[in-house]
Amino acid sequence: MKLLLFSLLATVAPAKGQIYADFTVSQGTTSLGTFRARLDPDKAPRTCANFIGLATGQRPWIKVITGQIMENRPYFDGLKFHRLIHNFVIQGGSPNGLGTDGPGYVIQDEYHGTLRHSGRYMLSMAKGSLPCTGGSQFFITLEAAAFLDDKHSVFGEVIDGKAIIDNFTNPALFPTSSEKPLTPITMDSVVISGPDLAAFDLQSPALMLPSVSGTSLTPSRNSAASTFTVTFNRGFQTEHLLSTSLNLESWTFSQRVRSRDAASGFAFTFPGVTSQRFFVSSARVDYGLLPNPAANLLPAGKQFALSDRSGNTLTLVSNGAGSGTWNHSNGGSGSLTSLAITDSTGTTGFVVESASNAHFFPLTRIVAGFNAPAGPGNWTAINVLASFHAPSSGWVEGSAQISGGPGATSVLQAFTITP
Repeated sequence: MKLLLFSLLATVAPAKGQIYADFTVSQGTTSLGTFRARLDPDKAPRTCANFIGLATGQRPWIKVITGQIMENRPYFDGLKFHRLIHNFVIQGGSPNGLGTDGPGYVIQDEYHGTLRHSGRYMLSMAKGSLPCTGGSQFFITLEAAAFLDDKHSVFGEVIDGKAIIDNFTNPALFPTSSEKPLTPITMDSVVISGPDLAAFDLQSPALMLPSVSGTSLTPSRNSAASTFTVTFNRGFQTEHLLSTSLNLESWTFSQRVRSRDAASGFAFTFPGVTSQRFFVSSARVDYGLLPNPAANLLPAGKQFALSDRSGNTLTLVSNGAGSGTWNHSNGGSGSLTSLAITDSTGTTGFVVESASNAHFFPLTRIVAGFNAPAGPGNWTAINVLASFHAPSSGWVEGSAQISGGPGATSVLQAFTITP
């Protein structure tokens, strides 16, 4: 699925300071020069740590096709800006140049009230249509794009070499076809510097970034059944990427095993293996630092406080039987016609998938209906995804339906659970 523009946050210890990213770029064989972005590690520490780690090679990443773990290899150097919309954004960070891949893992979204898509030059993360699906792809705004606020993680701003960014708005200078530059625009290098770079802890557990490592595999073969089995230890909240080869030169990505709990001796079998030579490579991505939502989120008396951008708070109180009551911070209360809160992954077992769904680990879906329009916002129903950034709080992505007909919505932003 092609990565589009969408994104959410966690509150972690800030890392104040001046850190810069210098992008040296070219168009075909012609150098365009260098532009500088100021990063905001004090307001977007997780996103900045991931970007800096990839740019410098301090964060391992995965060549998904081969399962090869790349260590001490700067990620962005040589990658192309694969997407250019002259009155919107320029986007890069995809190794295959198609906008369909990343570093082999995803990170949680991260929002700050003062980091907005307020105009040209803003540096922000790209992602898929669901929360927490960004990894390496980023974009630079070419115009204001307020509708991306609290959907994409802003983490910096271009402060020097702005003429390069200005020129990207000119179709005559940078023609495109289907949003792809006709002449490749390449990041020849991305260099990180600044007086406070050394003090910024890229490995802090508070950032809740995933870790990448190899998987120890024990192989076995059943020639009569034409199967090949690898046995390994699954980890808690991990993804194991499996790639195969017949000659150790040409590799094919096969499957991901998304593990929700730790289990030793897990066996994964490849059917239809008739070749005398068969090889398997595996990389492991550990998401164990992410908060794990409770298995039962709807006992009687549980309260979910949902806030919108204006600071209005609607509190849902479960009765333990699929409904309950609501009350609004600006006045008003009533009953719920329905209330369902579903953990996106559960707490045990595993799932075999072709694409990464690790973003489900911290997500729950909240669906509720109201007996009457709730509060000054006149909310009538909600169907949103809540991303846990702490055991009982996080960010909401989605909208509340409001009275006024189809399509009338109020944007939600955060949630807190008590007791």
